[in-house]
Amino acid sequence: WLRPGLRFVNDYGPTETTVTATVMELDATTPLPPPIGRPIAGWRAYVLDAHLNPVPVGVTGELHIGGHGVARGYLNRPELTRERFISDPFVPGERLYKTGDLVRRRPDGTIVFTGRVDGQVKIRGLRIELGEIETTLTAHPAVAQAVVVAVTDPSSGERQLAAYLRARPGARADPADVRAHLARTLPAYMLPAHLVSVTEFPLSTTGKIDRAALPPPPDGREPAADREPAPGTETTIARLFGAVLCRERVSATTSFFHAGGSSLQAMRLVDLISAELGADIDATAIFTSPTPRELAATVDAAARRPGPLVELARGPAERPLFLIHAVGGTVFAYARLAQELAGTFGVYGLQAPGLAEPGSTAPSLAGLVADYTRRIAEFQPAGPYRLAGWSMGGVIAFEVARRLELAGADVGMLLLLDAPFAIPGGGQPTEPAIAAQFAADVVVSLGLDAAGLPSPATSAAGQLSWLADRIGASDQPGAMADGEQLRLRFEVFRAHTEMLAGYRPAGPAVAAPALVVSAGRSPNAQARARWPEVLGGPVRVLTMNADHYSFLRPPAVGRVATWIRRQHDELAAAVARPAGPGSVAQVSAERVSR
Repeated sequence: WLRPGLRFVNDYGPTETTVTATVMELDATTPLPPPIGRPIAGWRAYVLDAHLNPVPVGVTGELHIGGHGVARGYLNRPELTRERFISDPFVPGERLYKTGDLVRRRPDGTIVFTGRVDGQVKIRGLRIELGEIETTLTAHPAVAQAVVVAVTDPSSGERQLAAYLRARPGARADPADVRAHLARTLPAYMLPAHLVSVTEFPLSTTGKIDRAALPPPPDGREPAADREPAPGTETTIARLFGAVLCRERVSATTSFFHAGGSSLQAMRLVDLISAELGADIDATAIFTSPTPRELAATVDAAARRPGPLVELARGPAERPLFLIHAVGGTVFAYARLAQELAGTFGVYGLQAPGLAEPGSTAPSLAGLVADYTRRIAEFQPAGPYRLAGWSMGGVIAFEVARRLELAGADVGMLLLLDAPFAIPGGGQPTEPAIAAQFAADVVVSLGLDAAGLPSPATSAAGQLSWLADRIGASDQPGAMADGEQLRLRFEVFRAHTEMLAGYRPAGPAVAAPALVVSAGRSPNAQARARWPEVLGGPVRVLTMNADHYSFLRPPAVGRVATWIRRQHDELAAAVARPAGPGSVAQVSAERVSR
């Protein structure tokens, strides 16, 4: 649409506000997704929460419109009128229309549409925006139209996602290809359990898709052609799949996530595998080995190669990328990033040894860095080393890079992902305070509702008890709901929190080419201006419009991965023409992601 001689205007407005309420002219510099703009003269637009309070910039809320164009109500529908046309809490005597549209404001004041209130469902305790899945489906070249609904599985009684697809003329939407397309963009818990092809969608009398008239999805029984699990590990894992997924039969080729498995169920599965087979694997193994056959091979291999290094995504063996854990010690947060980078790198996560061996956590940050440097060098005897870390993982990656360089090794790339630069000291935090941080971190990381977090003054035992109950109440309890496991993870979290207190980079600068990616709405955002002080090689600084946690979730994680791949490609191309030392490029993700 953007071509000479044509003005492209995005005009938004429900019928209830007389068709037009906001407007924006789009051009080649407009950030994506294209905003719906600002209210026109005489109209008011508020982004409010469920209590009619304005939400901060960047936070999703419901759009409410006031002004000259607001209708009087619905003809002969007094109850619906009272529900949707409300008093304006900000302008006495005026009214607002509740649009039911979910939006967020950008820092420049423009409004971005994100979905519908009635298009949001909650499955296994996680909020899911159906419109986001539909948009991703229609981005597939073979899919012309898609509708996603929540359905109830008759065998288990669980709610699942079902996607209905209409293919483009002459095209075939291959289910395996469509699933792979979704997995590159969406987190596992948003992958539909069912993909149903239709030739046309049922329509209501108004010409809109009648979701209630969609045919029921398949019953989920495996095709007869699927192979039976092989005796031994494969059969055991297939049985555990069935126990976690509430299915009577699981074939050797049943994909855990395609069968409706969630991230919390993945942790539960790993817990059962550990208890029954004694295997030391992380839940991330299920992302790279999602079927009983693949996971059995991974479990058998783990028995031969125990250790804190876990494979997160397959890629060139000669090009490993090490993602170092954050303060919690696990590498599960990297699951989506690893999938995005699969094929470009062989992606390995370095998780805290203390998660598998209680008491094995190093007593200091220096000791931790020395241990991890040794482990990485044993796995990859010679450089160039590619190191990355999110949050505390960035601090560790920086220190490992420095130690490797002091030993004469070549560090080819350093990635600091929303990493803090300096940690306040002034005495060690109390155990209840650390427990409060731990509870909040776990709840947000798992995508659970953070309402009702205990007071930071509550004892550590009380905090952990609340957290176990909160996880257990989320439809499908994960391994962390187990008291012993929860306590173990807290001890690792506490050890890392204490060793970070007062940290500040000191010593020789790291000469490796570095990419500093910062979340603009994170407490660590200001660190992006400090890291170049201790980086002696070429440095690129990127700011992402995300918070500390959404930074590693779609859609932001896709942009982070794009920049990592671009950094790698540019470094490879620059071998013959290296950049000058200390050069810094400040860039905005919104400007360059296109």
